[in-house]
Amino acid sequence: MARSIAVLSVALAAACGAPGTAGGGDAPSRDVAARAEPRRIVSLIPTATEILFDLGAGDRLVGRTRWGVHPPAARRIPDVGDGIRPSLEAVLARDPDLVIFYDGETNRESRERLRRLGVPTLALRHDTLEDLRRNVLLLGELVGCPEGGSALVGRIARGLAAVSRATEGRPRVRVYYDAWADPPMTIGGGSFIDSLLTIAGGANVFGDLETAAPRVSLEAIIDRDPERILVSVAPEALHRRPNVATRRGWERVPAVAAGRTSTLDRDVVSRLGPRVAEAAWSIAEALHGELPAAAPEPIAVSCSS
Repeated sequence: MARSIAVLSVALAAACGAPGTAGGGDAPSRDVAARAEPRRIVSLIPTATEILFDLGAGDRLVGRTRWGVHPPAARRIPDVGDGIRPSLEAVLARDPDLVIFYDGETNRESRERLRRLGVPTLALRHDTLEDLRRNVLLLGELVGCPEGGSALVGRIARGLAAVSRATEGRPRVRVYYDAWADPPMTIGGGSFIDSLLTIAGGANVFGDLETAAPRVSLEAIIDRDPERILVSVAPEALHRRPNVATRRGWERVPAVAAGRTSTLDRDVVSRLGPRVAEAAWSIAEALHGELPAAAPEPIAVSCSS
């Protein structure tokens, strides 16, 4: 059966049409159009921060959400707090000429207040691999680096294709992805992590659920009988045994009882940004062991601002 990577790679590699409209879906909401290339950007989406750095525009960032700490240079940018319902006082103190929001109802009021003050904003939906492709191209256009955006999209696509080739022909591993312990939450077909599991040669046992982060029962996990449990943890916990077996009742899950559990770096796998190929690679090795293929092509700065 042909893998979804074929479709995803084509979507990621295609650099056609106007940014924000190519490939279908809703166009990003630009509440106030900037009159020139933004020079003082506040990014309230961690992966938008990461994308801007990879485009060579990190020096234009004057504010970031507290979670936007990659690459390490981002830590030197002033922290303006949460990205959801942010402190507008902290944002305005950075004197931005563009504020990037996640496109959702929780941020609508904040965007409207900035609009009334004449501050340009950009609201991005950022949930799927197609969103990533679209937003990389759009941000490349905004900072005057469309070629860099196209190059970054191409590198991501080639990285994902390399992971797919490395696992081609191997039996698919049925996976439960442990997103939250209590209550148990996993990832459904609406999550980009579900796409990464497929690319990495896995089969998400809850992939039939459309919700990105569904709550599930322990009985349902036992019934679906995953072959491997993947647990995302902080980097410092990567080399420790995941605590799944110590949770009440989880010894009844056959994969847990057999010790078929693996940890993943939460900072890598939970970020829909330039490191998605690295995330897919780590998932593939957790499922299949050491792979013979070379690691995906590293993402380098594409252009300068």
